[in-house]
Amino acid sequence: MPVRPLVLIVDDETSNLESLGKIFEREGWRVALARSGAAALDALRRERASVVVTDVMMPGMSGEELLRAVKTLAPETEVVLMTAYGTVETAVAAMKEGAYDFITKPVKRHAIVKSVRQALEKASLVAENRALKARLAVLAPGVGGLVGDAPAFRAVLETLRQAAPTSATVLLTGESGTGKELAARLVHDLSARAAAPFVPIHCAAIPESLLESELFGHEKGAFTGASARKEGRFERAQGGTLFLDEVGEMSPSVQVKLLRFLQDGVLERVGGTEPVQLDVRVVAATNKDLASEVKAGRFREDLFYRLDVVSVRLPPLRDRPDDVLALASLFLKRVADGLPKRVTGFTPAAAAALERYAWPGNVRELQHAVERAVILTRVEVVDVGDLPDAVRAAAEGPDAPGAQPPAGSIAIPLGTPMEEVERIVIRRTLEQTRGDKNLAAQILGIAARTIYRKLDRDEDGRLLPGGDREE
Repeated sequence: MPVRPLVLIVDDETSNLESLGKIFEREGWRVALARSGAAALDALRRERASVVVTDVMMPGMSGEELLRAVKTLAPETEVVLMTAYGTVETAVAAMKEGAYDFITKPVKRHAIVKSVRQALEKASLVAENRALKARLAVLAPGVGGLVGDAPAFRAVLETLRQAAPTSATVLLTGESGTGKELAARLVHDLSARAAAPFVPIHCAAIPESLLESELFGHEKGAFTGASARKEGRFERAQGGTLFLDEVGEMSPSVQVKLLRFLQDGVLERVGGTEPVQLDVRVVAATNKDLASEVKAGRFREDLFYRLDVVSVRLPPLRDRPDDVLALASLFLKRVADGLPKRVTGFTPAAAAALERYAWPGNVRELQHAVERAVILTRVEVVDVGDLPDAVRAAAEGPDAPGAQPPAGSIAIPLGTPMEEVERIVIRRTLEQTRGDKNLAAQILGIAARTIYRKLDRDEDGRLLPGGDREE
């Protein structure tokens, strides 16, 4: 049976609280009552409400201040403001701060019920949309196999979409395992070259002595064992796209030949003298900082600028934690579809472990972990015990190797002095409130002067110059 939505009513007048509480209960909603903004925040810390209905004029924390605190503490919660002193200006200001609606007093039953019902519908739609995105990621694996809804990842996809129809060289950067080859394939698939070959080559996987021949081909007799002419990867990619993975591993001599091709579209086979004119788009990738490699003299500056026409950095998985479960569900379905047994998903504990782990090997490591778990599990759902040791360790605590705190939480090592714990929590809350000390104090349930006092002391507890200020 689905849990009924919770509506939190905040008003310093008891009669208004009780009256609204009875109205909402008759609508079938669960109701919580708070007589101040501070009490409302305490209630939200215990259980997230779908909607907060609050008076504006209250002693202590006003309804507008509570609105800002709620949107910081629980952004998915909708807020309806009530006031007897409503103006167009205050209503517009409230909407800009994230309020769902603005109701004037005396409150009419049908108006407040309609407003809260619509706010509940919006909150429900947002939750359903989030769940639907996760399910769609399983059924339709993103764009070109790239799955993710994190803002940084959406920006990557948009840049790739814009670059794909052009003939510009694309340089993909990022850590190993972030999906650079999938990104290169997407550029190819969205271009006018999609019907022509996509030819990948991993420059670090081929011995330096063979890479030149592998890329540019060779003539018969060019070296011992060259018994016939051989086409290189460039010629095989004619009309299409050549993907140079780990381009930073190229030797200086190969860099020179690549530069010539990027400049003129011409190459010469090893041992040959005849120029070969080709129409090939180059997409390169590296996990190195090529600008630093140029400064160190290990990579040609002119080649770097030829490659770095459109540069796209693929974010590591730790920077997009909300995408982990969608990706894991996709990998699970791919593996499970090819097995004789039925595996349908993850237990809550396994899902939590997947989200807590930092994934230093990025998407590739996640894929391998899920594939292993699906193969090893003896039941229909993957549990923590089916996951690799490093991922299981992430479920045991915030100080476990490879663990990262869930979104909206803070990891503090065991044994951290209490004064330092307080400073860490205050600083992180200030980050969320963009430096607003009053709002941070309201969220933390402390006085604003306490924030000044705590942050004005050094690590040994001594007051810094100008410390212990009062508001």
